[in-house]
Amino acid sequence: MTLIEKLSVRNRSNTLFLAMTTATQSFREKQNVSVILFHVLICLSLLIRFAYLSYPSQVVFDEVGFGKFVTAYGWTGERFFDIHPPHGKLLITAVAKIGGYHGNIDFANIGNTCTESIAPLRFVPALAGSLIPALVYILLLQLGSSNPAAFFGAVLITFDNAFVVQSRLIGLDMILIFFTLSSLSALLASGTSEGVKKMGWIALSGMTAGLAVGTKFTGLAAVALAMVILLDHFSRNKTLRLRLQDVFHFGVFIGAATGIFLLGWVIHFHLLNLPGSGDAFFVPAGRLIQDTINLNQIMLNANAGIKATHPYSSFWWQWPMMVKPIYYWASGNNGIYLLGNPVLWWGVGGVFTWLMGYLIFGRARNITTEHIADKSPMLWVPIAGYLISIIPLVPVDRPLFLYHYLPSLTFSLLASVLWLDVTGFVRQTTIFKQRIGYYGIIGFCILMFTALMPITYGVSCLSQYQKILGWIKFGP
Repeated sequence: MTLIEKLSVRNRSNTLFLAMTTATQSFREKQNVSVILFHVLICLSLLIRFAYLSYPSQVVFDEVGFGKFVTAYGWTGERFFDIHPPHGKLLITAVAKIGGYHGNIDFANIGNTCTESIAPLRFVPALAGSLIPALVYILLLQLGSSNPAAFFGAVLITFDNAFVVQSRLIGLDMILIFFTLSSLSALLASGTSEGVKKMGWIALSGMTAGLAVGTKFTGLAAVALAMVILLDHFSRNKTLRLRLQDVFHFGVFIGAATGIFLLGWVIHFHLLNLPGSGDAFFVPAGRLIQDTINLNQIMLNANAGIKATHPYSSFWWQWPMMVKPIYYWASGNNGIYLLGNPVLWWGVGGVFTWLMGYLIFGRARNITTEHIADKSPMLWVPIAGYLISIIPLVPVDRPLFLYHYLPSLTFSLLASVLWLDVTGFVRQTTIFKQRIGYYGIIGFCILMFTALMPITYGVSCLSQYQKILGWIKFGP
């Protein structure tokens, strides 16, 4: 090779290296921009949910019950009876203690004025609700979505009014969803890990699933979804060694979930050591396992036996359309409604219906042909999560409310965003190179959130909103 040829090859190599370096730097810059936007979104989520957290300084809706339970755990020690396990309430109690709450608020009636700041009691739901968009973003990436699609999903749930309302009051729903999504994310992370790290992720998944069940019995959906994922992995492994390893993973998950669930009951029985209204339902005999089993059975029976009606109760088939928003609180012309952002609720409802119709009828026409959904091999996970979380509520004949749909809505959001990603609505490039519809939906979502803010935060204009809600048959 002549000197000129050698120089030519070297120049081509240098040009190729320069192009690769430039491309790598460009990719990193784009990723850095995405990371910055993601952190901005999380900061917005925290601000939206924590701003004026002590307002209204009155007892709102279900805070009547949860406030009494927290007071018993942290201050009176008197036994009470509740249809939900103790873990979520114990977390609220612990943080309220640390936050300086003294147990002086009277939770006897809705509308009672708070004699001290109620913010420490609302802190845990607010924090859990603030972190849910981050988990949606992470889960979408774990499930195989592009970064713009993950950001899109996180934006929609950040600016949903129903999630914001539930995050700003003493309650269990945001804690439940946070632990459910955390369990799924940790389990998915274990799939890309090995050795001790893998065991750690599986144990964390089990612990957070146990906390989900310990918050509400509907948290069993987290355990059921994890079992489905682990069984799927087990069925794909053909060798005895890998199958035995999977059985061990099952054991680690169940052991961690059971351990954290029992720990909550240990604390429960320890703190409630004085006679109280709960003695009419159950008095502990001092045998932990037996007391836990007996009390849980009584709780489940009591849950199933609720027959009282409520003006804001609703059926499962009404939830996607938000037919029965809940009137939480009013004072003068200020009021709070549990009403979701139509862009998220109706938009996701439509896309999810489209997805399920495509999967059912598209597969029925030709099972062997490759379909668009095959481009997203993890799409089945949020669909399974949706079905597992919604199906047990379908036959329930006791009063249910709009907030019971929030876990299912979250799973349908995950599935819908993955579907929009593979069908090409979301371009798998950067956030700044998307279709006009991408930005239009985000902008409309923020606009609708802003329009509903007065009845999300309870600041003013209640009568005007009630006229509009009554006109479209959504009002009281």
